[in-house]
Amino acid sequence: MSFFAELKRRNVFRVGIAYAITAWLLIQVSDILLESIGAPPWVMLAMFVVLAAGFVIALFFAWAFELTPEGVKKEKDVDRNVSMAPRTGQKLNLGIVALLVVTLAYVAYDKLVLDGLLETGPVSNAQPGSDPFSKQTTKAAGEKRALTPVEAIAQVQAEAATTQRSIVVLPFVNMSNDAEQEYFSDGLSEELLNVLAQIKDLRVISRTSAFAFKGKDLDIPTIAAQLNVTHVLEGSVRKAGDDVRITAQLIEVATDSHLWSDAYNRKLENVFEIQEEISKAIAAELQVTLGTSGKTGKPTENLEAWQLFLRGRHLYQNRGKAQLERAIELLKQAVALDPNFAEAWANLAAADMVNGYNQEEGYADFYRDGKLAALRAIEIDPDNGFAHAVLGLAHTGEFAWDEAMREYDLAIRLNPNETNSLLWKGIALLSLGYVDQAIAIFQQAERLDPVFTNVHNWLASGYRVKGDIENMRRHTEKIQRLDPDFVFGSFINSEPDAGDLDTSEKLMRAEDIRSIGTDVLVVATFSALRDPRRKDDAVKTLLANEKLAEAGDLTPYLWKVGAVDETLANSRKLRERGRVLHAANGLQIFWDAFNRAQLSNPAMPAFFEANGMVDYWRKHGDPDYCRVEGANVECGDL
Repeated sequence: MSFFAELKRRNVFRVGIAYAITAWLLIQVSDILLESIGAPPWVMLAMFVVLAAGFVIALFFAWAFELTPEGVKKEKDVDRNVSMAPRTGQKLNLGIVALLVVTLAYVAYDKLVLDGLLETGPVSNAQPGSDPFSKQTTKAAGEKRALTPVEAIAQVQAEAATTQRSIVVLPFVNMSNDAEQEYFSDGLSEELLNVLAQIKDLRVISRTSAFAFKGKDLDIPTIAAQLNVTHVLEGSVRKAGDDVRITAQLIEVATDSHLWSDAYNRKLENVFEIQEEISKAIAAELQVTLGTSGKTGKPTENLEAWQLFLRGRHLYQNRGKAQLERAIELLKQAVALDPNFAEAWANLAAADMVNGYNQEEGYADFYRDGKLAALRAIEIDPDNGFAHAVLGLAHTGEFAWDEAMREYDLAIRLNPNETNSLLWKGIALLSLGYVDQAIAIFQQAERLDPVFTNVHNWLASGYRVKGDIENMRRHTEKIQRLDPDFVFGSFINSEPDAGDLDTSEKLMRAEDIRSIGTDVLVVATFSALRDPRRKDDAVKTLLANEKLAEAGDLTPYLWKVGAVDETLANSRKLRERGRVLHAANGLQIFWDAFNRAQLSNPAMPAFFEANGMVDYWRKHGDPDYCRVEGANVECGDL
């Protein structure tokens, strides 16, 4: 008898097939269970080794031994005339068929259910009832009835076929045993978002809105309806030392089905390749083009620098004085390890600028360092959109409006899915008096970041300046639904235009008590608003309490009571003291509908000229409430 026939007679092939199917099922089930309990990667590796060794042992036993009614005997000791091998073979055949049925059932269940429930873990782990998006407030007159979740989802499904493909990258779940690895899972999510943002014709929801759902007990269709997206990318990350396991899956909202999913077990040094593989897979599934100018590949060859960058960016995104200071330390360490790490320089620039804005002292140094870091990032990578946006912010603080707009426009062109460049450009336009243009830019930012409270804050500001109280209220109400603890700036969203001074004062007193700890500035202001004869006393009180105002910025209070000369003097003082961004952003108050008649004051043209605004108007057209003809500047309700 041939060797092949002998293998067949001794059921070696059948044992091998049965063992292989059983081992595969064990691996699949163990992978899910180990993932859910947070077992380290070496456990799965050990299982592979044991099962592989067991396969060889099983084949050896099938060859060397036979199961008989008397028990297990060596094959050479069994009389072939009474051998049980044929009957054992029939039982193995039935077992193989049964295993195949179980395998097919598992595969079907995995594709339909487990991909969504087990592979990446839950969307969030918050307690029920913590959803800040569920409560509806009284709607402004003329506002459309709020859609129910079912209606909203149906609308997204109906529009999906005709609107631009869009996606949100939800924060990947941290499956590591160490909770401090949260920065890594968040960082990977943001890196994927940045890569996907380079895909042509794909609208990518910005980080702030995507991360707003972290820790919220919401399902995928509800999140998609909130953000008006056609696709959702979710996943999980487990990092143990240099071993990284990443799972990801792409969900189509219209059908609530998984278009694609995959798992990656790699070394940390290969994480950039995983990001590129995922982005290419998604581009292929959505039939869109992956841009060639996007940031793919390795941002740095130094893994230590990259992890420092992730930690630093994570803290910068969370804001807060202590977090910003620590973020700057970590980002400085990252660029020290790799001086050519452009993205780390760009985030260091942003952290410096934001930190400087909130400092009591030393803010000029932070602004200077921020600008230098942005220039360094651009020197390394001229296509770094975020660095150009930060440089635009630095130019805004220099009142170099042309340079600022050039940088903002370049940043938007390089990265149209990044919100900060849009938001900062909109604020600059509002300061320059282009109110309608600013609102349009804020609306563009809202489409990318639908639940970003600061975008709605500036939309409310734009509508207040315009005198559109209904839309102002609509956005302030949305802010209160999104974040009840949000602190509005002085008079940013007050309602004197509506003639309700009592309500306006109540709101602003509460805001000032929360933000600066006292309502003395608001009380003085509203005393003059109710009785113009108290204006002089109100101005004295305001000037005497200048230090109470944020950064000493009294311009919104002084302008409200009609103290034009004092307002202009306070704005000039802010610039002279180096509070340049406060001074630039504060220019928006001059266009306020409630005090627009004050624009005709003879001192205004010279003030606008000194701030470089008139030169910008001559080059780019008149703002909404001024007309420039040669040397003549006329402002007000024209």
